[in-house]
Amino acid sequence: MKEIKILSLLKAGLVSFALVSTSYSAYNVIQVQQMIKDLDASYAQMYTSIRRFGSYYNNAPSTSLKEGVYGDGKVSVYVHGKEVEVKELAEGIRRLRHRLQVSAPESIWSIAVFQNPNTYAFFDPLRSGYEKAFSQYGENDVLEKIVERENLNHTYQEFYGCNVRMSDSYLEKGTQEELRTIYFPIHNKRSLNALVAVDIQESYIDKYIERYNHKHYTQLTITPKYSLYTKSAFFICSEKDPVHIGVNYLKVLQASLAPSLIMAFLYQFSAGLLRRRTRSIRKDEMTNFFRRDYYEPRLRKMTRFAMLIVDIDHFKEINDTHGHNKGDEIISECAKRILTQIRAEDITIRWGGDEFFILFNNMTHCQLGVKAETIRKAVAQESIAGLAITLSIGGVFVRDTTFAKAYKSADKALYESKRRGRNRSTMADQ
Repeated sequence: MKEIKILSLLKAGLVSFALVSTSYSAYNVIQVQQMIKDLDASYAQMYTSIRRFGSYYNNAPSTSLKEGVYGDGKVSVYVHGKEVEVKELAEGIRRLRHRLQVSAPESIWSIAVFQNPNTYAFFDPLRSGYEKAFSQYGENDVLEKIVERENLNHTYQEFYGCNVRMSDSYLEKGTQEELRTIYFPIHNKRSLNALVAVDIQESYIDKYIERYNHKHYTQLTITPKYSLYTKSAFFICSEKDPVHIGVNYLKVLQASLAPSLIMAFLYQFSAGLLRRRTRSIRKDEMTNFFRRDYYEPRLRKMTRFAMLIVDIDHFKEINDTHGHNKGDEIISECAKRILTQIRAEDITIRWGGDEFFILFNNMTHCQLGVKAETIRKAVAQESIAGLAITLSIGGVFVRDTTFAKAYKSADKALYESKRRGRNRSTMADQ
C-alpha cells in the first residue's frame, strides 16, 4: 500500500511538473516581448532627459577660462585652448546624471559634453584615459571621429524621429568596461554646437532583466546558452548590434520543481480527502459495509433476491454490561469474519446497529442456506474480545418480487432463528 502511494505521488509529481514547466515556459516566452518593450521605453526615457539638456546648454551663461582642467564637484571641464569662452554646464550635467540614474540606476558610466570646434569639454567624471585622449584631439576631431561615424550630421532634421543615436556595444580602452554610448548633437542654425555623449554600462541590460525577473517572476536572460526561446531586439535609435533576449530553460525547470511538488502533494491530499469523503458516504467506517441510506434506494429497484439478514445475539445486553467500546469491537470483528466467507462481488450492508444484510448473485436457495451456516460458524467458532458471540440469520431466495416483500420474508426467518434459541440460520420458504 505504501509503495502504491509513493508511485501515485511520483506520477502526480511528473504530471504536475510537465504542466507547470510548460505553462511557466509559455509565460516566459510571452514576457520576452513585453520586457523588450519596457526596456525600449527605459531607453526612450533616457533619450528624453538627454534631449532636454539641449535647452539647458543653449541658455547657459559663459565664462572665460584659460587652458587647463577645472573641477566642480565630480564634474570637470578640460579647456583645450589659451583662453576660451566656456559655457557653465556643471550644474546641468549633475541634473542630467540624476535624471538618468532614475531610468538606469547604477549604470551611468560617464557623461561628456564636447564643444565644436574642439576648444573645451565637460566630463562627469574625468577619467585618466579621457584626459589623455582629449588632450590629443585636434580642433575638428569631435566632428570627424564621432559625428560622421555615428551619422549625426543631420539629426536636426529628425523632427519626431531619432535625433539621438546609440552606439553598438564596445569595450572602453583602459577600463575594459563594456559600454554603449548615447550621442545627442546640439545644433543651432544647422551648425553643430556641441555633442552630448552618455556612456551606459552594457550590464544595465543584465540589471534590468534581473529587476524584471524579480518583479514578474520570470527567468529571462541575455545569455543565449540554455535558452528555450530567443528573440533579437534592436533598441530604439540603434540600427546595429541587436540584443538577444531569451528564456533560461534550466532556471524554468528549477523554478517549476517546488510548485510541482506542492501541486502533487495537494492533489494527493485532495484526492485522498475526496476518496475518504466518497467512502464515508458509501461505506460504514466501522464495518466497511455499505451504508443503509446509500444502498437502500438500489434495493427498492431490485426484483430478485438471494439475501441474508444477520443479527448479533444478545447485543443489547453486551453493550449494557460491557460498554459501547466493547460492542463496537464485536461489530467490527464480526464484519471482518463475514467478509472472509463471501465473494468480492457479494454485497454487504450495515442495516442497523448490529444488523447486517448480505446480497448474493448467482446463488441457489440451497447454496444460500449453506452459506448462512458457514458465516454463522465462522463467528461462533472463536470468541471475540473475550466473549462468546453468536449470530442469528434469516435468509430468503425469491424472484419477481419487491424488496419490501423479500425483506418481510427474511425478517420472519430471522425471527424464527431467534425463537428457536438463537445461534442458528433459517431459510424462508420459497
